[in-house]
Amino acid sequence: MPLPKATYRLQFRNGMDFEKAVGLIPHLVGLGVSHLYASPIFCAVGSSTHGYDIVDFNEIDPALGGIDGLRRLVGELKAHGLGIILDIVPNHMAAHLENRWWHSVVEWGRSSEFASHFDIDWRQPLTLPFLGQEFEEELADGRMQLAFDHDRNCLAFAYYDALYPLNPASYPAALEGCGPVLDRLIATASRAEASHAAAFHSEVASFIKAPSVAARLGAHLQRASADKTLLQRLHEMQSWRLMSWKTARDHLSYRRFFEIAGLVGLRVEDPAVFGATHRRVIDLVEEGLIDGLRVDHIDGLADPEAYLHRLRERAGEHTYIIVEKILEANEALSEGWPVDGTTGYEFISTLADLLSDESSELWSDVQQFATERAVTACKLQVLSHNFNAEVQRLAALAARVRGDDDVPAARERIAEAIRQLIAAMPVYRTYLSDRGARERDQRMLDGIEFRARAAAPEIGAEIAARVACLKSNDAEADRQAATEFRTRFQQLSGAVMAKAVEDTFFYRRGDYLAANEVGAAPSWTPGGVARFHERMRERGRSSPTGLSTTSTHDTKRGEDARARLYVIGEAPELWAAAVDRWRDMNRTHRQSGADASEASVEQFLYQSLLGAWPIEPLADENDLSSLRERMEAFAVKALREAKLRTNWDSPDERYEAAVTGFLRDILDWRNRAFLDDFENTAAPFIRAGLINSLSQTLVKLTAPGIPDIYQGSERLDLSLVDPDNRRGFSPRLSLSDLPRQPTIGDFEDCKQWLIGLCLNYRQGRGAALLASGEYLPLDIQGPASRRAAAFMRRREDQLSITLVPRLVFRHLGDGLTVRSDLWRDTYLLWPEDCEPRRLRNLVTGGTMNAQRRIPMSEVFRDFPVAFLVPQ
Repeated sequence: MPLPKATYRLQFRNGMDFEKAVGLIPHLVGLGVSHLYASPIFCAVGSSTHGYDIVDFNEIDPALGGIDGLRRLVGELKAHGLGIILDIVPNHMAAHLENRWWHSVVEWGRSSEFASHFDIDWRQPLTLPFLGQEFEEELADGRMQLAFDHDRNCLAFAYYDALYPLNPASYPAALEGCGPVLDRLIATASRAEASHAAAFHSEVASFIKAPSVAARLGAHLQRASADKTLLQRLHEMQSWRLMSWKTARDHLSYRRFFEIAGLVGLRVEDPAVFGATHRRVIDLVEEGLIDGLRVDHIDGLADPEAYLHRLRERAGEHTYIIVEKILEANEALSEGWPVDGTTGYEFISTLADLLSDESSELWSDVQQFATERAVTACKLQVLSHNFNAEVQRLAALAARVRGDDDVPAARERIAEAIRQLIAAMPVYRTYLSDRGARERDQRMLDGIEFRARAAAPEIGAEIAARVACLKSNDAEADRQAATEFRTRFQQLSGAVMAKAVEDTFFYRRGDYLAANEVGAAPSWTPGGVARFHERMRERGRSSPTGLSTTSTHDTKRGEDARARLYVIGEAPELWAAAVDRWRDMNRTHRQSGADASEASVEQFLYQSLLGAWPIEPLADENDLSSLRERMEAFAVKALREAKLRTNWDSPDERYEAAVTGFLRDILDWRNRAFLDDFENTAAPFIRAGLINSLSQTLVKLTAPGIPDIYQGSERLDLSLVDPDNRRGFSPRLSLSDLPRQPTIGDFEDCKQWLIGLCLNYRQGRGAALLASGEYLPLDIQGPASRRAAAFMRRREDQLSITLVPRLVFRHLGDGLTVRSDLWRDTYLLWPEDCEPRRLRNLVTGGTMNAQRRIPMSEVFRDFPVAFLVPQ
């Protein structure tokens, strides 16, 4: 199948399975997408709501419909001319006992055939941080029992519903004094080997099947569970240690996905592990079921480039492959990667340039400096707390490299050097390997060394030594440790950037939430139309087949909420005055004393509320109740992510209750003074935001890149961060024609109609033009020139023109319109290097004569955005 022309991202689970996806196909056909873009579909933990916690890479999840359901879905897609792209997860899988590989590692330790599948430091016992308290406390409270796991046929520690298997070598101690009836079980365990684990479990099952044996075993285990000394001794005999989840940050012995202990890192750099984790998906590709692959969290891998070359070799040249990769400002995708592009977060940042007011008083050099300091502080905080175990592992590796791993003071100096270097990283990671360091990475290392030494001159020698080790390990005494240090350092830096910026700083900064998005640079300021054109030109040259996304399952807010929040930059003084007024109005709802919410938190909540506020006035108390519940859940997550007065490890429930209670009070139907004031104040922001939404939608559909539509966002997407953005949705039929003089209430129909119009054009006569046509910025001349942007796509004798408004908050007309007098004496200029042509506006059906100066008032006469093609 050819490259996608447009994708539709569908989140399976949460009520969506293959059968229901089949029912969506007519909707997808009507929209004009070419490919369904599916979230992970392999077996996940039974309670999974997202599918990224995989327990079996080689089985399609029966909960979704299994392989038969997948084949039916793909068959129906292909019968309608659609393909499918599958999200794959090579970095991690669930550290859960439902995972057969993980269960084997817990049971057999390092001798398990799957021990090398996971990124585990076997120089210490495998840590299992899944207890509410430390093991000794849980034991004392009687929550640890010995039990027989009838599903796995093994002895286990029982903790609530979890059954942690005992190593067979410890069975004699567990069964001591059990009597001759169970001697056979002891003998079987004594000769058990991990390489024959299945035979061992089968023999145990056969033996325990006898009712008398099962009864004797049950009675013994019940007696033994009362012997806390025995249970402590058995625990110490295992190759693992159960511990509180709260101490994982200090003692974890395996690499996690970010800071989630329930997701364990995989060693896909090992060809055997790659084969074991990719066998089924490659079969699906070779069978012709799957047309493309989306690689989750590429920066978590030990060697992304080597992985991608192996994937490309196995999947073939014709498989569409994209990577989830965050590109910082001016960062390009590595040229050596054999991929078709990224999932498109950088496209959101480019739209922020277009739709934010670059002249706003929100931006200042003082603010920039404060942001840089705040981000560094966030990075150092998560390095010292959330990722302390990873830092200590790196410090131990570095100490081994130079031979002083037994000196605690030296270890701490090394740890601090690591923290300072990672805190100085301006991007997610470098891509150093045994193949050497590219010039880009050499410059990056020089830069972070300079910044780290300036921040911590007292450990300058340690910082320099760590950078030297990263650049080359040829001179190191322990080259294996040096190689591992380099690998783990790079895997950690990306996780720190994500957690410190996206999941900490962006929940603290509340002045312009539209900029707080996945992939956004914290020190970003808008570059306006000029930077937008520059980035789009570069995108056309370097990434024409990458996705252009505006909403995903990971974005901090829905695309229409973000489009609305851009408007605050146009009227910051009005918004600030409103916030001051609301703080005064709602002062009686704010708790006093230690639990009171800060002004910055209240500001953050008001702006978040603006993003989620419905476009039509609240009809009744039920509408308000639903919004209130969503906001309360969001507030708790936001407060914990900010990590200032509460966090996930040690939640301050009184403080959280004070904030959610404040929300509950101000969003009470009886609090009419505030609700009416908020609704009236929000109204022009909402209307201008809807214009922004149509602008960003048309740009996404016609600019370089492949448009990506997130489920339900073809209509109105005012979602908050996950899990709010993973709620179910109900598709609607597209209109046959655009409403004349559309109102705010028509917005969803207008947006969906615009998507269908442009995507069907991409599928038809505009396919080659919008896939590979040149991107040409067009000039606008006149008094309103900064309030619009235009570009041409050009290929051979084909062309199209996209024209969208921006910064129109103070120029709104009725409904979904901009006042016509704004465009007086303002013209779109035809490029000098080609002859003007008569044009037709595909959106409205109107036509324009060939002319070098096209009146903007004529283009925007009947609808706020325009897509022009030769008549």
